[in-house]
Amino acid sequence: MRGSLVRVVLVSALALVVTACAGGGSGGGGGDQLTVGYAGPTLNNAFFVGLQKGVKDGAKEHGFELKETNANGDAGAQFNQTQDLITQDVDALVLVPIDANGIVPAVQAANNADIPVFTLDRGSEGGELASAVETDNIQAGKKGANYIVDLLEKRYGEPRGNVVDLQGLVGTTAAADRETGFQQVMKQHPDIEIVANQPADFDQEKALNVTTNILQANPKVDAIFGANDDNTVGAIRGIDSAGRYEPPSSDEHIYVVGIDGTAQALDAIRNDKQTATVSQNPVEMARTAMDFIDQQANQDKTPPKEFFYPTIVIDKENIDSQEVKDYGIWSNQVK
Repeated sequence: MRGSLVRVVLVSALALVVTACAGGGSGGGGGDQLTVGYAGPTLNNAFFVGLQKGVKDGAKEHGFELKETNANGDAGAQFNQTQDLITQDVDALVLVPIDANGIVPAVQAANNADIPVFTLDRGSEGGELASAVETDNIQAGKKGANYIVDLLEKRYGEPRGNVVDLQGLVGTTAAADRETGFQQVMKQHPDIEIVANQPADFDQEKALNVTTNILQANPKVDAIFGANDDNTVGAIRGIDSAGRYEPPSSDEHIYVVGIDGTAQALDAIRNDKQTATVSQNPVEMARTAMDFIDQQANQDKTPPKEFFYPTIVIDKENIDSQEVKDYGIWSNQVK
C-alpha cells in the first residue's frame, strides 16, 4: 500500500465518485501503454518540484511513458511546448498553466486532437478539461485569513489591527482564488485594516523587496498574509532586514501566514519566524491526476471534472502531530 493515510482514504473515495463511461484520447483501454505529456511551469519552486515528482511516480506506477517539458516561468514557452506535445500524439496531457488565458488555445488544440487534458493546481479559462485536480484555493485563502483573524482577536480582544496582503502571480487561477478567499473573510472584519495589498508573484526576491518597502511606509504591522510560502519566506527576510523581528511573546511580533507547506516554511515555523502555513500536498495531488488518467483510459471510468485535494493548517502546536504526519510532509520527498 503506497502513499499517506489521507491518500488511501481519498483513492477509496474516488471509486464512489467516478461513473462508467468511455474515455477520450488516442490511446485507450486494453492495457496498451499510454504516453502522457506533462507541461510544467518551472522547477525553481519546491511546490512544482513536488508536482513533477507526483507525475513521475504516477507514470511509473501505471506504466505510462512520460514526456516532460519545463517552461521556466515563460507562458509563451509553455504554450509552444504544449503544442509540441500535441503534435507528438500523446494520449493525455497534464498541464500546470502559467497563464490561465494564454493556455486556452493549446487546450482547444488538444480537444480538437481528441487528447484529454488534465490540469494540476491551476486551471484554464477555456477549452474542455477532462479533470482539474487542485486545492480549493478560495478555501485555502479563507483558512489563512481566519487564522490571522483569530490571532488578532487574541492580541487585542477583538478582530482589529494592520495586515499586509502579499498576492500571488497575477494571471494564475490559484492566485486569484486565494485572494478572493482572503478578501471574503477580511471584509467581514472592518476593524482590520489592509495597509498594503500588492503582488509578490509567488517569488521570494520580489516578496522581500515588496515587504521592505511596505514596512518602511508602515510603522505598525500586525500580520502578513502570503499567497504562498515563497511570499512568506521573502516577507520574513524583509522583516529581519528591517530590524522588525520580535519574538511571538511580544505585542510587536508580526504574524506571518502562508500557503503550501514548503520545507523553508516549516523550518521558519519551528524557529518562530513564520506562524502557520495552509499546507498542500503536491506529490499526492499529482499522483491523483495520474490515477484519473488510468481510470479514464484503462477502466472506462469518467474522472470528476473538478477534484479538490484537502489542505491542513500547520503551526508550531501541531507540526509534529500524528495528524500532520498522516497528511504527509511532502517537502521531505523533494529535497
